Amino acid sequence: MIDKLLIKYASPTLAGVKTGSLFKVYTHNKSNLNIEIKNYNLLLNSLDVYLDIIYTCDKYDLIYLYRSKMLLNDLKNKSVIDFLSTYGYECINIEDYIFHLKVRFKFFHKTPHEIGVFLGYPLNDVKDFIKYKGNNFKICGCWKVYNDVELCINKFKIFKKYTQLFTYLYDDNYPLEILIHS
Repeated sequence: MIDKLLIKYASPTLAGVKTGSLFKVYTHNKSNLNIEIKNYNLLLNSLDVYLDIIYTCDKYDLIYLYRSKMLLNDLKNKSVIDFLSTYGYECINIEDYIFHLKVRFKFFHKTPHEIGVFLGYPLNDVKDFIKYKGNNFKICGCWKVYNDVELCINKFKIFKKYTQLFTYLYDDNYPLEILIHS
């Protein structure tokens, strides 16, 4: 079961305060990961939470967990559409975007920088991360912040709060699906 990984790395997304999260499941920890992902989707899709194996290598599988309504809202933004089109995204729906993201992971064998858009990072921070090659940031939390520092500090505090809360409740035997805010 990857419950603990979901709690540790994806609580803000599960809580509905962040678009998406990424986490690794290492080869020695996965038994039937595809079946497990399918079962999580059967349980969580009705709560607008989706899991997908976004990249696979010898050592691990990279899992993308996202809120489809939040992601769709992010992907409708004209600036986001224009930005992603520069990386070959000519997509009609979420599935097309995620498919192209998988292609880019597979092609580069590493995380493409536009992943920030899929995780709910501010577009200007994603662009500046690329522009400055990860340098010259003002603060670093869940992502490297180049612009609205105060807003991002507040978001990081909210993310941390939900991670702590979900960890506490999960450790107190609350089932995962009960913790998720729809």
